[in-house]
Amino acid sequence: MYSMTGHPSDDGARPDDEQRGCDHEHGHQHHDHEHRARELAPSRRSLLSAVAGAAALGLAGCSGQPGGEGTTETDTATTEAETTTQEPTETTQADVTEPVEVPDDARCAVCNMKTAEFPEWNAQLSYEDGERVHFCTSGCLAAYYSAPGHFHEGRSWEQVAGAWVRDFDSRELIDATAANYVLEMDNDRVDDPMMKNPLPFAEMDGAVAYVDQYDDLTRQDVVGLDAFDVPLARKYRARFLPETEESSALDRIPVPDDAECAVCGMQAANFPEWNGEVSFEDGERAYFCSPGCMASYYADPGHFHEDRTRDDVLGGWAHDYDSKDFVDAFDAYWVLEMNADRIDAPMMKNPLPFADRAAAVAYVDQYDDLTEDDVIRLTAFDRELATDYRAKFF
Repeated sequence: MYSMTGHPSDDGARPDDEQRGCDHEHGHQHHDHEHRARELAPSRRSLLSAVAGAAALGLAGCSGQPGGEGTTETDTATTEAETTTQEPTETTQADVTEPVEVPDDARCAVCNMKTAEFPEWNAQLSYEDGERVHFCTSGCLAAYYSAPGHFHEGRSWEQVAGAWVRDFDSRELIDATAANYVLEMDNDRVDDPMMKNPLPFAEMDGAVAYVDQYDDLTRQDVVGLDAFDVPLARKYRARFLPETEESSALDRIPVPDDAECAVCGMQAANFPEWNGEVSFEDGERAYFCSPGCMASYYADPGHFHEDRTRDDVLGGWAHDYDSKDFVDAFDAYWVLEMNADRIDAPMMKNPLPFADRAAAVAYVDQYDDLTEDDVIRLTAFDRELATDYRAKFF
């Protein structure tokens, strides 16, 4: 996982990105993708038409031939034709639940590039009133999601009927609200329009397989569309979004003076060389007095905060044991130190985070009771291991 505190706040695009983006073409393998259509109830207009048709038949029967058989074959055909003319109205309404072919003249609602020129990257959404909005990339869709009213006055996400984005593997359109987005920040790894984009995957397995290729990416770099608030979306499209004083969930913030450790309840700010924090996709944070409490929390978040899971955690920061500076907790190497007499730390016994593996190995090499097997990642902490450090809180 890349350093959360080291991410650029701009979108990385050069001034001529909009023009050079138009020349990009990408060859990727295509797979079939099935879309499930949502059935809609008949419109008020079609119901009224049906009633009107029935009334017309009744009037014709009263004024026609003797015996009440006043409806002629011509009348019947006319009525059937009138009824048939209502069907396109129902089809038009149903279309808002399905993506459409991108018009050649459609412009990205965020950056204004021609979306049809990026068939392997473009995205789209529909509003309940039938309006369509198109985007050149997933990054622009994420920016729009974070602040629809900034781009279209009076619009909100609650008015959206459907949204679709291109799966990074198949390049097929998938449900944008159900996709798994890899927070890829290295534009040298992906040749895409606008230089930098979150990468959508239809399946979590696909997203995890992608992050597993790189040392600076972890499972915490896979989020849902609802994680994109303005601060996070600005990581990709800063120049198109309003400035904000809010911090992204990808950024560490100072530990508040009154913040209590989410595990033991001590004041986290009282331990400036040992405390830590995690951020969640919904923008909330949890603070810790020490790395042992942080590791215990991550092992089983739901035990300390109801309904919280590991999947909710987006960022994490702990103090490097050597420098005492904050480091990315998911990039760090944690030494399973069990001897409290060797360290002077809150809560007596703690695993020790190191910014790089060489430093962690150098620490364990000092002691006969530690080996390189005692150097792990934060993601390796399960409840059983965490209990070795904070048993009384489980």
